[in-house]
Amino acid sequence: MPANLPPNYYAAEKRLREESDPKAKVKILKEMLALMPKHKGTEHLQGELKKKISKFSSLSQKKTATQQSVSLDNIPREGVGQACLVGLPNSGKSSLLNHFTNAKSKVAKFPFSTFKPVLGMMPYEDINIELVDLPPISLEYDEQYIYNIIRLTDLVIILLDLHTADISADYVLIKELLARHNIFLKKQGDRKPQGAEAYKTTLLIGTKYDIEDFSLEIFKKIIASDIPGFCLSLINDQGVKQFTEIVFKRLDIIRVYTKTPGKRKDFDKPYILFKGANVIDAARAIHKELAENMKYARIWGREKYDGQRVDREYVLNDGDIIEIHNK
Repeated sequence: MPANLPPNYYAAEKRLREESDPKAKVKILKEMLALMPKHKGTEHLQGELKKKISKFSSLSQKKTATQQSVSLDNIPREGVGQACLVGLPNSGKSSLLNHFTNAKSKVAKFPFSTFKPVLGMMPYEDINIELVDLPPISLEYDEQYIYNIIRLTDLVIILLDLHTADISADYVLIKELLARHNIFLKKQGDRKPQGAEAYKTTLLIGTKYDIEDFSLEIFKKIIASDIPGFCLSLINDQGVKQFTEIVFKRLDIIRVYTKTPGKRKDFDKPYILFKGANVIDAARAIHKELAENMKYARIWGREKYDGQRVDREYVLNDGDIIEIHNK
C-alpha cells in the first residue's frame, strides 16, 4: 500500500535534514508524524520516526539535563495560586493561556507545538493567579517532569476538545496517563500530596465551543457524573467571563483584608487563606506575635454588620476585613 504522503510532509523532511539541534529535530519529527496519514502503508515509516524521536529526545535531554532540573521540575510559584493546563495535543491550552494572560505560548495546527512549560499571570479582580501551559500528554510523549509539575500544582484544569472524534475516549486516556504516575482527578483533592498517590482538585473545560459539530451532550454527561466543568469558546466569548471566577473558587482560597484600629481599611494587598480559615488563622498570617496577643477582632463584610465583634474561632469569608485588637 503506497504511503501517499502530503507535500508539507516532504517540506518538513527537508527542514529535518538541514537542522542540527537535537531539540529542534524532535519538534520537526513530531510534526512529520502528525502530518503522516495513518494506515498500513505508513506503519513502518511511523515506527522509524518514533525511533528517531526517541533518539534525538535522549540527545537533547543529555545536552540540557542541568537546565531542565532547574527550569522544568521547579516551576516558580507566583500569584495567589497555581493552575496547570493539561490536555491532549491541540486541545486549546496555548490559546487559553494567551487569552487570559500576557504570555505568548506558541499556537499551531500541528500537535506538540508546546515543548516546555509556559507561565502566565491571570488577573482576577485585585489578585493574580498563575496559569501554566504544559506540553500535551499522550501515549507517544511521556515526560516525567510534566507529571511532577501536575502532582504539586494547586489546581488541574483538564481541556477536552469538543470537536474531537470521541471525547469520552480522550477523557479516559487522560485519566489513565495520569494514573500511571499515581495522579488521580477529584472534585476536591488534597492540597499537598500525601505519600505516593496525589489526589488533585480538578476542573474540566470543553474547548472550541464555537464549532457546531461538537460533543456537547457527552461532555455534559462527563461533568454530571465525575468532575465539575463547563464549555468555553474564545471566539464567541462563551464562558470567558466565568472562567477566572470559577478558577478562583476551585482554588479553595479566600482573600482577607486588614484594618488597623482607628484607621481606614487597607485594600492594597489581601492576605490569602484557605477556605475555612478563622480569625486566629488570619492573625497568624499577619504576624505571629499579633496572634499570640490577640483578644478579639472586629469584622466588616457581606455576611455581617460593620464592625461586628467576633472571637478567634470565627470562620472568615472571601472579602472580609479584619481588625485585630490586643487590648
